[in-house]
Amino acid sequence: MKLSKLYSNLPDKFSPIIFNDELNFIYGEIRHPENKTKDTHNLGKTTLARLLDFMFLAKRHKEQFLFKNQEIFNEFIFFLEIKLSKNEYLTIKRSVENNTKIGFYLHNSSNQDYRTLPEDSWHELPSFDKAKTYLDGKLNFTAIKSWQYRQLIGYLIRTQDDFYQVFQLKKYRGKDIDWKPYMADLLGFNGELAKQRYQVTKQIDDLELKIKEQNVSDDKKASEELSRVDGRLLIRKNELYKLKEFVENFNFREVDKQTIEDLVSEIDDQIITLNMREYSLKNSIYHIEQSFSENKIKFNPKEVKELFDEVNILFPEQIKKDFEQLIEFNQAITQERNTYLRQELKENKIELSNIQIQLLQLNEQRAKQLEFLKESELVVKFREANQEISLIQAEILDFERQKENIQKVLELKKEQRDLQLSLNNIRNKMEDDLANINNSEDSLFSQIRIYFNEIIHKVLNKEGVLFVALNENSGNFEFRAEYQESGQNTNESLGNTYRKFLCIAFDLAISRAYFNKNFPKFIYIDGVFDGLDDRKKDLLLEVLREYSNLGIQIIATTINSEVIGLTSPITEQEIVLTLHDDGQDGRLFKIPTW
Repeated sequence: MKLSKLYSNLPDKFSPIIFNDELNFIYGEIRHPENKTKDTHNLGKTTLARLLDFMFLAKRHKEQFLFKNQEIFNEFIFFLEIKLSKNEYLTIKRSVENNTKIGFYLHNSSNQDYRTLPEDSWHELPSFDKAKTYLDGKLNFTAIKSWQYRQLIGYLIRTQDDFYQVFQLKKYRGKDIDWKPYMADLLGFNGELAKQRYQVTKQIDDLELKIKEQNVSDDKKASEELSRVDGRLLIRKNELYKLKEFVENFNFREVDKQTIEDLVSEIDDQIITLNMREYSLKNSIYHIEQSFSENKIKFNPKEVKELFDEVNILFPEQIKKDFEQLIEFNQAITQERNTYLRQELKENKIELSNIQIQLLQLNEQRAKQLEFLKESELVVKFREANQEISLIQAEILDFERQKENIQKVLELKKEQRDLQLSLNNIRNKMEDDLANINNSEDSLFSQIRIYFNEIIHKVLNKEGVLFVALNENSGNFEFRAEYQESGQNTNESLGNTYRKFLCIAFDLAISRAYFNKNFPKFIYIDGVFDGLDDRKKDLLLEVLREYSNLGIQIIATTINSEVIGLTSPITEQEIVLTLHDDGQDGRLFKIPTW
Protein backbone atom coordinates (compact mmCIF):
# COMPACT_ATOMS: atom_id res chain seq x y z
CA MET A 1 0.00 0.00 0.00
CA LYS A 2 1.23 3.46 -0.98
CA LEU A 3 -0.17 6.99 -0.92
CA SER A 4 -1.40 8.26 -4.27
CA LYS A 5 -3.18 11.58 -3.84
CA LEU A 6 -4.53 13.92 -1.17
CA TYR A 7 -7.03 16.63 -2.03
CA SER A 8 -10.06 18.51 -0.68
CA ASN A 9 -13.37 19.99 -1.74
CA LEU A 10 -11.75 23.45 -1.46
CA PRO A 11 -8.74 23.38 -3.83
CA ASP A 12 -8.22 27.14 -3.51
CA LYS A 13 -7.57 26.62 0.21
CA PHE A 14 -5.89 23.21 0.05
CA SER A 15 -4.13 22.29 -3.17
CA PRO A 16 -4.04 18.63 -4.32
CA ILE A 17 -0.88 16.67 -3.54
CA ILE A 18 0.04 13.89 -5.96
CA PHE A 19 2.62 11.49 -4.51
CA ASN A 20 5.32 9.61 -6.39
CA ASP A 21 5.68 5.88 -5.90
CA GLU A 22 9.25 6.42 -4.71
CA LEU A 23 10.84 9.48 -3.05
CA ASN A 24 8.65 12.48 -2.17
CA PHE A 25 9.77 15.73 -0.53
CA ILE A 26 7.52 18.26 1.11
CA TYR A 27 9.86 21.18 0.64
CA GLY A 28 9.71 24.34 2.72
CA GLU A 29 11.34 27.55 1.51
CA ILE A 30 12.30 30.23 4.00
CA ARG A 31 12.33 33.33 1.77
CA HIS A 32 12.52 35.91 4.53
CA PRO A 33 15.84 35.85 6.44
CA GLU A 34 14.21 36.91 9.70
CA ASN A 35 12.28 33.60 9.72
CA LYS A 36 15.35 31.37 9.54
CA THR A 37 15.69 31.26 13.30
CA LYS A 38 11.96 30.73 13.83
CA ASP A 39 9.95 27.57 14.07
CA THR A 40 8.52 26.99 10.60
CA HIS A 41 5.77 24.53 11.47
CA ASN A 42 3.17 27.06 10.34
CA LEU A 43 4.06 26.20 6.75
CA GLY A 44 2.31 22.90 7.27
CA LYS A 45 5.01 20.20 7.05
CA THR A 46 4.02 18.59 10.35
CA THR A 47 0.36 19.47 9.82
CA LEU A 48 0.41 17.29 6.71
CA ALA A 49 1.43 14.29 8.85
CA ARG A 50 -1.48 14.92 11.19
CA LEU A 51 -3.86 15.32 8.26
CA LEU A 52 -2.73 11.97 6.79
CA ASP A 53 -3.29 10.36 10.18
CA PHE A 54 -6.80 11.85 10.20
CA MET A 55 -7.47 10.33 6.77
CA PHE A 56 -6.39 6.93 8.06
CA LEU A 57 -9.33 7.30 10.47
CA ALA A 58 -7.65 8.55 13.60
CA LYS A 59 -10.26 9.22 16.28
CA ARG A 60 -11.35 12.77 16.88
CA HIS A 61 -9.17 14.46 19.49
CA LYS A 62 -9.61 17.94 20.91
CA GLU A 63 -5.89 18.72 20.39
CA GLN A 64 -5.98 17.64 16.73
CA PHE A 65 -5.60 20.83 14.70
CA LEU A 66 -8.80 20.23 12.72
CA PHE A 67 -10.91 20.10 15.88
CA LYS A 68 -8.92 22.52 17.98
CA ASN A 69 -9.87 25.08 15.31
CA GLN A 70 -13.04 23.47 14.02
CA GLU A 71 -14.70 26.76 13.16
CA ILE A 72 -11.91 27.25 10.56
CA PHE A 73 -11.95 23.72 9.08
CA ASN A 74 -15.59 22.74 9.45
CA GLU A 75 -16.34 23.21 5.74
CA PHE A 76 -13.48 20.97 4.57
CA ILE A 77 -13.98 17.52 3.06
CA PHE A 78 -10.78 15.58 2.39
CA PHE A 79 -10.07 12.76 -0.04
CA LEU A 80 -7.12 10.37 0.28
CA GLU A 81 -6.39 8.14 -2.69
CA ILE A 82 -4.26 5.11 -1.79
CA LYS A 83 -2.76 2.44 -4.00
CA LEU A 84 -3.72 -1.03 -2.78
CA SER A 85 -2.01 -2.96 -5.59
CA LYS A 86 -0.87 -2.41 -9.17
CA ASN A 87 -4.30 -1.62 -10.62
CA GLU A 88 -6.42 -1.22 -7.51
CA TYR A 89 -7.01 2.07 -5.74
CA LEU A 90 -9.19 3.13 -2.84
CA THR A 91 -10.31 6.69 -2.16
CA ILE A 92 -11.27 7.57 1.41
CA LYS A 93 -13.64 10.48 1.94
CA ARG A 94 -13.86 12.18 5.32
CA SER A 95 -15.24 15.55 6.35
CA VAL A 96 -14.42 17.57 9.43
CA GLU A 97 -18.02 18.35 10.34
CA ASN A 98 -19.30 14.75 9.99
CA ASN A 99 -15.97 13.14 10.79
CA THR A 100 -17.41 9.73 11.74
CA LYS A 101 -19.22 9.37 8.41
CA ILE A 102 -16.64 7.75 6.15
CA GLY A 103 -17.00 7.10 2.43
CA PHE A 104 -15.02 4.55 0.37
CA TYR A 105 -14.72 4.21 -3.38
CA LEU A 106 -12.76 1.52 -5.22
CA HIS A 107 -11.31 2.31 -8.68
CA ASN A 108 -8.68 1.09 -11.13
CA SER A 109 -6.61 4.17 -11.96
CA SER A 110 -4.75 6.88 -10.06
CA ASN A 111 -5.02 10.66 -9.81
CA GLN A 112 -8.82 10.76 -9.77
CA ASP A 113 -11.06 13.59 -8.65
CA TYR A 114 -14.19 12.38 -6.88
CA ARG A 115 -15.31 15.64 -5.33
CA THR A 116 -18.52 15.58 -7.36
CA LEU A 117 -19.13 11.84 -7.14
CA PRO A 118 -22.79 11.25 -6.22
CA GLU A 119 -23.35 10.41 -2.58
CA ASP A 120 -24.98 7.08 -3.39
CA SER A 121 -21.81 5.98 -5.21
CA TRP A 122 -19.78 6.04 -2.00
CA HIS A 123 -19.68 2.93 0.15
CA GLU A 124 -20.55 4.08 3.64
CA LEU A 125 -20.61 1.97 6.81
CA PRO A 126 -23.18 2.47 9.60
CA SER A 127 -20.54 3.30 12.21
CA PHE A 128 -17.03 4.66 12.55
CA ASP A 129 -15.71 1.39 13.97
CA LYS A 130 -17.18 -0.58 11.07
CA ALA A 131 -15.50 1.85 8.69
CA LYS A 132 -12.13 1.13 10.32
CA THR A 133 -12.80 -2.61 10.08
CA TYR A 134 -13.63 -2.23 6.39
CA LEU A 135 -10.45 -0.24 5.73
CA ASP A 136 -8.42 -2.77 7.71
CA GLY A 137 -9.72 -5.51 5.45
CA LYS A 138 -8.90 -3.58 2.29
CA LEU A 139 -5.36 -2.75 3.42
CA ASN A 140 -4.86 -6.43 4.34
CA PHE A 141 -1.65 -5.99 6.38
CA THR A 142 -1.40 -9.69 7.19
CA ALA A 143 2.35 -9.57 7.85
CA ILE A 144 1.54 -8.54 11.44
CA LYS A 145 -1.23 -10.83 12.58
CA SER A 146 -3.67 -9.89 15.34
CA TRP A 147 -3.00 -6.16 14.89
CA GLN A 148 -5.20 -3.65 13.10
CA TYR A 149 -3.69 -1.22 10.64
CA ARG A 150 -3.98 1.71 13.09
CA GLN A 151 -1.23 0.16 15.20
CA LEU A 152 1.17 0.42 12.25
CA ILE A 153 0.14 3.89 11.07
CA GLY A 154 1.59 5.62 14.13
CA TYR A 155 5.07 4.31 13.28
CA LEU A 156 4.70 5.01 9.54
CA ILE A 157 3.65 8.62 10.12
CA ARG A 158 5.72 9.90 13.02
CA THR A 159 5.29 13.50 14.09
CA GLN A 160 8.08 15.46 15.79
CA ASP A 161 6.78 14.32 19.19
CA ASP A 162 7.25 10.69 18.18
CA PHE A 163 11.01 10.89 17.60
CA TYR A 164 11.77 10.92 21.32
CA GLN A 165 11.78 7.12 21.59
CA VAL A 166 12.58 4.58 18.86
CA PHE A 167 10.03 1.99 19.96
CA GLN A 168 7.45 3.90 21.97
CA LEU A 169 5.29 6.60 20.42
CA LYS A 170 4.11 9.57 22.45
CA LYS A 171 0.53 8.30 22.65
CA TYR A 172 1.77 5.08 24.29
CA ARG A 173 3.70 6.73 27.11
CA GLY A 174 3.01 4.75 30.26
CA LYS A 175 0.94 2.06 28.49
CA ASP A 176 3.36 -0.78 27.80
CA ILE A 177 0.62 -3.27 26.98
CA ASP A 178 -0.50 -1.03 24.10
CA TRP A 179 2.81 -1.18 22.26
CA LYS A 180 5.26 -3.78 23.58
CA PRO A 181 3.35 -6.86 22.36
CA TYR A 182 3.00 -5.17 18.96
CA MET A 183 6.67 -4.26 18.89
CA ALA A 184 7.59 -7.84 19.77
CA ASP A 185 5.52 -9.11 16.84
CA LEU A 186 6.97 -6.43 14.56
CA LEU A 187 10.51 -7.55 15.36
CA GLY A 188 9.67 -11.21 14.80
CA PHE A 189 9.15 -12.33 18.40
CA ASN A 190 6.03 -13.88 19.88
CA GLY A 191 4.00 -10.82 20.81
CA GLU A 192 1.07 -12.97 21.89
CA LEU A 193 3.18 -14.25 24.79
CA ALA A 194 3.93 -10.67 25.80
CA LYS A 195 0.23 -9.81 25.64
CA GLN A 196 -0.64 -12.87 27.73
CA ARG A 197 1.97 -11.89 30.30
CA TYR A 198 0.49 -8.41 30.70
CA GLN A 199 -3.01 -9.85 30.96
CA VAL A 200 -2.00 -12.44 33.56
CA THR A 201 -0.03 -9.83 35.50
CA LYS A 202 -3.10 -7.60 35.54
CA GLN A 203 -5.21 -10.52 36.78
CA ILE A 204 -2.72 -11.08 39.59
CA ASP A 205 -2.80 -7.38 40.49
CA ASP A 206 -6.62 -7.40 40.41
CA LEU A 207 -6.64 -10.39 42.75
CA GLU A 208 -4.32 -8.51 45.11
CA LEU A 209 -6.85 -5.66 45.24
CA LYS A 210 -9.65 -8.14 45.93
CA ILE A 211 -7.56 -9.66 48.75
CA LYS A 212 -7.18 -6.22 50.34
CA GLU A 213 -10.92 -5.65 50.00
CA GLN A 214 -11.57 -8.63 52.30
CA ASN A 215 -10.15 -6.61 55.24
CA VAL A 216 -8.22 -9.53 56.68
CA SER A 217 -5.78 -8.19 59.28
CA ASP A 218 -2.84 -10.28 58.12
CA ASP A 219 -3.50 -11.87 54.74
CA LYS A 220 0.03 -13.33 54.73
CA LYS A 221 -0.96 -15.54 57.67
CA ALA A 222 -4.48 -16.24 56.45
CA SER A 223 -4.22 -20.00 57.06
CA GLU A 224 -3.12 -19.45 60.67
CA GLU A 225 -5.85 -16.85 61.19
CA LEU A 226 -8.46 -19.25 59.77
CA SER A 227 -7.48 -21.89 62.33
CA ARG A 228 -7.71 -19.31 65.13
CA VAL A 229 -11.17 -18.18 64.00
CA ASP A 230 -12.34 -21.80 63.67
CA GLY A 231 -11.28 -22.45 67.28
CA ARG A 232 -13.10 -19.41 68.63
CA LEU A 233 -16.13 -20.26 66.50
CA LEU A 234 -16.20 -23.80 67.94
CA ILE A 235 -16.09 -22.49 71.54
CA ARG A 236 -18.85 -19.96 70.92
CA LYS A 237 -21.09 -22.51 69.22
CA ASN A 238 -20.64 -24.86 72.19
CA GLU A 239 -21.57 -22.05 74.59
CA LEU A 240 -24.61 -21.26 72.46
CA TYR A 241 -25.70 -24.88 72.52
CA LYS A 242 -25.56 -25.02 76.33
CA LEU A 243 -27.41 -21.74 76.77
CA LYS A 244 -30.14 -22.79 74.38
CA GLU A 245 -30.45 -26.10 76.19
CA PHE A 246 -30.82 -24.24 79.54
CA VAL A 247 -33.48 -21.93 78.11
CA GLU A 248 -35.42 -24.71 76.42
CA ASN A 249 -35.48 -26.82 79.63
CA PHE A 250 -36.19 -23.93 82.00
CA ASN A 251 -39.03 -24.75 84.59
CA PHE A 252 -40.80 -21.73 86.06
CA ARG A 253 -42.37 -23.90 88.81
CA GLU A 254 -39.02 -24.18 90.46
CA VAL A 255 -38.73 -20.44 90.79
CA ASP A 256 -38.97 -19.33 94.45
CA LYS A 257 -41.96 -21.52 95.57
CA GLN A 258 -42.11 -19.96 99.05
CA THR A 259 -42.67 -16.56 97.49
CA ILE A 260 -45.51 -17.97 95.40
CA GLU A 261 -47.14 -19.61 98.50
CA ASP A 262 -46.86 -16.38 100.50
CA LEU A 263 -48.35 -14.49 97.64
CA VAL A 264 -51.36 -16.87 97.38
CA SER A 265 -52.03 -17.31 101.15
CA GLU A 266 -51.50 -13.75 102.35
CA ILE A 267 -52.29 -11.29 99.65
CA ASP A 268 -54.82 -13.17 97.56
CA ASP A 269 -56.79 -14.25 100.69
CA GLN A 270 -56.89 -10.69 101.94
CA ILE A 271 -58.01 -9.45 98.58
CA ILE A 272 -60.74 -12.10 98.42
CA THR A 273 -61.97 -11.24 101.96
CA LEU A 274 -61.99 -7.53 101.28
CA ASN A 275 -63.72 -8.08 97.96
CA MET A 276 -66.48 -9.98 99.79
CA ARG A 277 -66.80 -7.23 102.44
CA GLU A 278 -66.79 -4.59 99.69
CA TYR A 279 -69.65 -6.42 98.00
CA SER A 280 -71.63 -6.68 101.29
CA LEU A 281 -71.18 -2.98 102.04
CA LYS A 282 -72.22 -1.94 98.60
CA ASN A 283 -75.34 -4.13 98.94
CA SER A 284 -76.19 -2.68 102.37
CA ILE A 285 -75.71 0.89 101.16
CA TYR A 286 -77.98 0.20 98.22
CA HIS A 287 -80.83 -1.15 100.42
CA ILE A 288 -80.54 1.67 102.97
CA GLU A 289 -80.75 4.27 100.23
CA GLN A 290 -83.75 2.41 98.78
CA SER A 291 -85.54 2.36 102.18
CA PHE A 292 -85.50 6.17 102.36
CA SER A 293 -87.76 6.33 99.34
CA GLU A 294 -90.01 3.44 100.36
CA ASN A 295 -90.83 4.56 103.99
CA LYS A 296 -93.36 7.28 103.09
CA ILE A 297 -96.96 6.68 104.50
CA LYS A 298 -99.44 6.86 101.66
CA PHE A 299 -102.75 6.53 103.80
CA ASN A 300 -104.67 9.88 104.14
CA PRO A 301 -107.72 9.83 106.59
CA LYS A 302 -109.15 13.00 105.09
CA GLU A 303 -109.30 11.48 101.64
CA VAL A 304 -110.91 8.30 103.07
CA LYS A 305 -113.67 10.32 104.86
CA GLU A 306 -114.44 12.22 101.63
CA LEU A 307 -114.71 8.90 99.82
CA PHE A 308 -117.15 7.53 102.45
CA ASP A 309 -119.26 10.73 102.30
CA GLU A 310 -119.60 10.36 98.51
CA VAL A 311 -121.08 6.90 98.90
CA ASN A 312 -123.29 7.94 101.89
CA ILE A 313 -121.47 5.72 104.36
CA LEU A 314 -120.80 7.00 107.77
CA PHE A 315 -117.15 7.47 108.66
CA PRO A 316 -116.98 8.07 112.38
CA GLU A 317 -114.72 10.83 113.66
CA GLN A 318 -113.14 8.50 116.18
CA ILE A 319 -111.88 6.21 113.50
CA LYS A 320 -110.41 9.15 111.64
CA LYS A 321 -108.71 10.30 114.78
CA ASP A 322 -107.32 6.85 115.48
CA PHE A 323 -105.87 6.65 111.99
CA GLU A 324 -104.22 10.04 112.31
CA GLN A 325 -102.67 9.03 115.63
CA LEU A 326 -101.41 5.80 114.06
CA ILE A 327 -99.83 7.68 111.19
CA GLU A 328 -98.14 10.12 113.53
CA PHE A 329 -96.80 7.17 115.52
CA ASN A 330 -95.43 5.51 112.42
CA GLN A 331 -93.86 8.72 111.25
CA ALA A 332 -92.17 9.15 114.61
CA ILE A 333 -90.84 5.58 114.48
CA THR A 334 -89.67 6.01 110.85
CA GLN A 335 -87.89 9.24 111.66
CA GLU A 336 -86.04 7.59 114.50
CA ARG A 337 -85.24 4.57 112.32
CA ASN A 338 -83.96 6.82 109.50
CA THR A 339 -81.66 8.54 111.94
CA TYR A 340 -80.02 5.20 112.72
CA LEU A 341 -79.99 4.20 109.01
CA ARG A 342 -78.25 7.43 108.02
CA GLN A 343 -75.61 6.78 110.65
CA GLU A 344 -75.21 3.22 109.37
CA LEU A 345 -75.05 4.47 105.77
CA LYS A 346 -72.32 6.91 106.69
CA GLU A 347 -70.32 4.27 108.50
CA ASN A 348 -70.75 1.83 105.61
CA LYS A 349 -69.49 4.35 103.09
CA ILE A 350 -66.48 5.14 105.25
CA GLU A 351 -65.70 1.45 105.62
CA LEU A 352 -66.20 0.90 101.88
CA SER A 353 -63.77 3.69 101.08
CA ASN A 354 -61.18 2.22 103.46
CA ILE A 355 -61.63 -1.23 101.97
CA GLN A 356 -61.14 0.14 98.46
CA ILE A 357 -57.94 1.85 99.60
CA GLN A 358 -56.75 -1.41 101.17
CA LEU A 359 -57.56 -3.31 97.96
CA LEU A 360 -55.53 -0.80 95.97
CA GLN A 361 -52.63 -1.19 98.37
CA LEU A 362 -52.85 -4.97 98.35
CA ASN A 363 -52.90 -5.05 94.54
CA GLU A 364 -49.79 -2.87 94.53
CA GLN A 365 -48.17 -5.24 97.00
CA ARG A 366 -49.19 -8.13 94.81
CA ALA A 367 -47.60 -6.44 91.78
CA LYS A 368 -44.39 -5.98 93.78
CA GLN A 369 -44.48 -9.59 94.80
CA LEU A 370 -44.84 -10.54 91.13
CA GLU A 371 -41.88 -8.25 90.30
CA PHE A 372 -39.96 -9.98 93.00
CA LEU A 373 -40.94 -13.25 91.40
CA LYS A 374 -39.55 -12.02 88.06
CA GLU A 375 -36.32 -10.93 89.68
CA SER A 376 -35.69 -14.19 91.41
CA GLU A 377 -32.30 -15.78 90.86
CA LEU A 378 -33.37 -18.39 88.34
CA VAL A 379 -35.41 -15.89 86.33
CA VAL A 380 -32.45 -13.51 86.26
CA LYS A 381 -30.35 -16.36 84.92
CA PHE A 382 -33.02 -17.11 82.36
CA ARG A 383 -33.10 -13.50 81.19
CA GLU A 384 -29.30 -13.22 81.17
CA ALA A 385 -29.12 -16.46 79.21
CA ASN A 386 -31.35 -15.00 76.50
CA GLN A 387 -29.24 -11.86 76.37
CA GLU A 388 -26.07 -13.94 76.20
CA ILE A 389 -27.57 -15.99 73.36
CA SER A 390 -28.08 -12.80 71.34
CA LEU A 391 -24.52 -11.64 72.00
CA ILE A 392 -23.02 -15.03 71.17
CA GLN A 393 -25.11 -15.30 68.00
CA ALA A 394 -23.77 -11.89 66.93
CA GLU A 395 -20.22 -13.04 67.69
CA ILE A 396 -20.77 -16.24 65.73
CA LEU A 397 -22.04 -14.24 62.76
CA ASP A 398 -18.95 -12.02 62.97
CA PHE A 399 -16.63 -15.04 63.20
CA GLU A 400 -18.40 -16.67 60.26
CA ARG A 401 -17.97 -13.45 58.26
CA GLN A 402 -14.29 -13.39 59.19
CA LYS A 403 -14.00 -17.04 58.23
CA GLU A 404 -15.72 -16.37 54.91
CA ASN A 405 -13.35 -13.48 54.20
CA ILE A 406 -10.29 -15.54 55.12
CA GLN A 407 -11.48 -18.45 52.99
CA LYS A 408 -12.01 -15.97 50.14
CA VAL A 409 -8.46 -14.71 50.64
CA LEU A 410 -7.13 -18.27 50.57
CA GLU A 411 -9.08 -18.95 47.37
CA LEU A 412 -7.78 -15.74 45.80
CA LYS A 413 -4.24 -16.61 46.87
CA LYS A 414 -4.63 -20.02 45.28
CA GLU A 415 -5.76 -18.29 42.07
CA GLN A 416 -2.72 -16.04 42.38
CA ARG A 417 -0.40 -19.02 42.75
CA ASP A 418 -1.98 -20.71 39.74
CA LEU A 419 -1.64 -17.50 37.74
CA GLN A 420 1.93 -17.09 38.94
CA LEU A 421 2.70 -20.59 37.66
CA SER A 422 1.12 -19.60 34.36
CA LEU A 423 3.17 -16.39 34.40
CA ASN A 424 6.37 -18.35 34.99
CA ASN A 425 5.44 -20.70 32.18
CA ILE A 426 4.85 -17.75 29.85
CA ARG A 427 8.20 -16.27 30.84
CA ASN A 428 9.95 -19.57 30.12
CA LYS A 429 8.36 -19.61 26.67
CA MET A 430 9.36 -15.97 26.11
CA GLU A 431 12.94 -16.75 27.10
CA ASP A 432 13.01 -19.72 24.72
CA ASP A 433 11.50 -17.60 21.93
CA LEU A 434 13.98 -14.81 22.63
CA ALA A 435 16.96 -17.16 22.53
CA ASN A 436 15.82 -18.82 19.30
CA ILE A 437 15.19 -15.53 17.49
CA ASN A 438 18.40 -13.88 18.71
CA ASN A 439 20.47 -16.92 17.76
CA SER A 440 18.98 -17.28 14.29
CA GLU A 441 20.81 -15.45 11.52
CA ASP A 442 17.83 -15.94 9.21
CA SER A 443 15.21 -14.50 11.57
CA LEU A 444 13.27 -11.36 10.75
CA PHE A 445 14.89 -9.66 13.72
CA SER A 446 18.34 -10.45 12.37
CA GLN A 447 17.40 -8.87 9.03
CA ILE A 448 16.09 -5.75 10.77
CA ARG A 449 19.29 -5.56 12.83
CA ILE A 450 21.43 -5.78 9.71
CA TYR A 451 19.48 -3.11 7.79
CA PHE A 452 19.43 -0.87 10.87
CA ASN A 453 23.19 -1.16 11.34
CA GLU A 454 23.87 -0.60 7.63
CA ILE A 455 21.98 2.71 7.69
CA ILE A 456 23.69 3.88 10.87
CA HIS A 457 27.11 2.84 9.63
CA LYS A 458 26.71 4.44 6.21
CA VAL A 459 25.45 7.79 7.48
CA LEU A 460 27.25 8.17 10.84
CA ASN A 461 30.11 5.67 10.47
CA LYS A 462 29.06 4.01 13.72
CA GLU A 463 27.48 0.74 14.65
CA GLY A 464 23.78 0.68 15.31
CA VAL A 465 22.64 -2.09 17.61
CA LEU A 466 19.15 -3.23 18.51
CA PHE A 467 18.67 -5.06 21.82
CA VAL A 468 15.68 -7.14 22.87
CA ALA A 469 15.72 -8.74 26.29
CA LEU A 470 13.44 -9.58 29.20
CA ASN A 471 13.31 -7.32 32.20
CA GLU A 472 14.86 -9.16 35.14
CA ASN A 473 12.14 -8.06 37.56
CA SER A 474 8.94 -7.83 35.52
CA GLY A 475 9.83 -10.41 32.87
CA ASN A 476 8.45 -8.12 30.14
CA PHE A 477 10.17 -7.24 26.89
CA GLU A 478 12.72 -4.43 26.92
CA PHE A 479 13.74 -2.81 23.63
CA ARG A 480 16.81 -0.62 23.15
CA ALA A 481 18.58 1.00 20.21
CA GLU A 482 22.13 2.23 20.74
CA TYR A 483 25.14 3.62 18.96
CA GLN A 484 28.37 1.72 19.51
CA GLU A 485 32.02 2.25 18.82
CA SER A 486 34.40 -0.68 19.26
CA GLY A 487 31.61 -2.61 20.91
CA GLN A 488 30.97 0.07 23.54
CA ASN A 489 27.79 2.14 23.83
CA THR A 490 28.12 5.87 23.24
CA ASN A 491 26.01 8.67 24.71
CA GLU A 492 25.08 10.13 21.36
CA SER A 493 21.65 8.56 21.45
CA LEU A 494 20.81 10.93 24.30
CA GLY A 495 20.93 13.96 21.96
CA ASN A 496 17.81 14.95 20.04
CA THR A 497 19.36 14.77 16.56
CA TYR A 498 20.99 11.37 17.00
CA ARG A 499 18.00 9.96 18.86
CA LYS A 500 15.78 11.06 15.97
CA PHE A 501 18.14 9.42 13.49
CA LEU A 502 17.82 6.14 15.39
CA CYS A 503 14.04 6.38 14.78
CA ILE A 504 14.52 7.09 11.08
CA ALA A 505 16.98 4.19 10.66
CA PHE A 506 14.65 1.85 12.57
CA ASP A 507 11.56 2.74 10.49
CA LEU A 508 13.49 2.34 7.24
CA ALA A 509 14.93 -1.01 8.37
CA ILE A 510 11.44 -2.25 9.27
CA SER A 511 10.03 -1.19 5.88
CA ARG A 512 12.82 -3.01 4.04
CA ALA A 513 12.58 -6.18 6.13
CA TYR A 514 8.85 -6.37 5.41
CA PHE A 515 9.05 -5.30 1.77
CA ASN A 516 8.06 -8.70 0.35
CA LYS A 517 5.21 -9.17 2.82
CA ASN A 518 1.69 -7.72 3.11
CA PHE A 519 2.93 -4.59 4.82
CA PRO A 520 2.68 -0.85 4.05
CA LYS A 521 5.16 0.30 1.42
CA PHE A 522 5.39 3.91 2.58
CA ILE A 523 6.98 5.89 5.39
CA TYR A 524 6.57 9.57 6.38
CA ILE A 525 9.64 11.30 7.89
CA ASP A 526 9.07 14.78 9.27
CA GLY A 527 12.19 17.01 9.30
CA VAL A 528 14.40 14.29 7.85
CA PHE A 529 17.66 16.32 7.76
CA ASP A 530 17.16 18.37 10.94
CA GLY A 531 20.41 18.85 12.89
CA LEU A 532 22.70 16.73 10.69
CA ASP A 533 25.85 18.14 9.15
CA ASP A 534 26.07 18.40 5.34
CA ARG A 535 28.10 15.24 4.78
CA LYS A 536 25.65 13.14 6.80
CA LYS A 537 22.71 14.71 4.94
CA ASP A 538 24.26 13.63 1.64
CA LEU A 539 24.71 10.11 2.93
CA LEU A 540 21.17 9.97 4.30
CA LEU A 541 19.77 11.21 0.97
CA GLU A 542 21.63 8.33 -0.70
CA VAL A 543 19.96 5.91 1.68
CA LEU A 544 16.54 7.44 1.00
CA ARG A 545 17.02 7.11 -2.71
CA GLU A 546 18.31 3.56 -2.34
CA TYR A 547 15.28 2.53 -0.36
CA SER A 548 12.85 4.32 -2.67
CA ASN A 549 14.47 2.61 -5.67
CA LEU A 550 13.73 -0.71 -3.97
CA GLY A 551 10.04 0.26 -4.07
CA ILE A 552 9.52 1.85 -0.63
CA GLN A 553 7.60 5.10 -0.92
CA ILE A 554 9.30 7.73 1.26
CA ILE A 555 7.58 11.02 2.06
CA ALA A 556 10.00 13.37 3.81
CA THR A 557 9.78 17.00 4.86
CA THR A 558 12.63 19.49 4.92
CA ILE A 559 13.37 23.19 4.43
CA ASN A 560 15.77 24.86 2.03
CA SER A 561 18.23 25.89 4.73
CA GLU A 562 18.77 22.20 5.60
CA VAL A 563 19.65 21.14 2.03
CA ILE A 564 21.74 24.06 0.79
CA GLY A 565 25.00 22.17 1.16
CA LEU A 566 23.92 18.92 -0.47
CA THR A 567 26.31 17.74 -3.20
CA SER A 568 23.43 15.92 -4.89
CA PRO A 569 20.48 18.30 -4.57
CA ILE A 570 16.87 17.25 -4.32
CA THR A 571 15.39 17.07 -7.79
CA GLU A 572 12.20 18.74 -8.99
CA GLN A 573 10.66 15.31 -9.59
CA GLU A 574 11.26 14.44 -5.95
CA ILE A 575 9.51 17.58 -4.67
CA VAL A 576 5.76 17.00 -4.67
CA LEU A 577 4.83 20.07 -2.64
CA THR A 578 6.64 23.35 -2.08
CA LEU A 579 5.70 25.53 0.86
CA HIS A 580 7.07 28.97 1.70
CA ASP A 581 6.76 31.83 4.19
CA ASP A 582 5.82 34.51 1.67
CA GLY A 583 2.14 34.85 2.45
CA GLN A 584 -0.68 32.41 2.97
CA ASP A 585 -0.42 31.02 -0.57
CA GLY A 586 2.80 29.33 0.51
CA ARG A 587 1.22 27.39 3.37
CA LEU A 588 -0.33 23.94 3.27
CA PHE A 589 -3.69 25.54 4.05
CA LYS A 590 -3.94 28.79 2.14
CA ILE A 591 -5.76 30.54 4.91
CA PRO A 592 -4.69 32.88 7.73
CA THR A 593 -2.61 31.23 10.43
CA TRP A 594 -4.50 29.83 13.42
